[in-house]
Amino acid sequence: MLMIFQNLYIVFSALTLIYLARFDHYGLYIAIALFWLISILYKPILAISMWSIIIFMISFALIRMCNFVLNGAPSLYHLIILISEIIIALIGIFLVKSNN
Repeated sequence: MLMIFQNLYIVFSALTLIYLARFDHYGLYIAIALFWLISILYKPILAISMWSIIIFMISFALIRMCNFVLNGAPSLYHLIILISEIIIALIGIFLVKSNN
């Protein structure tokens, strides 16, 4: 059952990243998302994939918080994105810890 949640977490994260990159000029984001999707099929890199999602989301959240400090109060949209990034990172941490 845990494996299903891990796979759904990875697929959701990868598809969201692909959507945000919009197959545009963010080739690195597409490559990262593809790495995440490949990890579902190739289990030896699953843990690396999970940790990279966690680090990715924490990094985005920290950058967004710095932006808020420098530019003032965020819009509701940016605040929701920040909360989403934090929640996604926490879910990843929970899934990695419960796998051990």
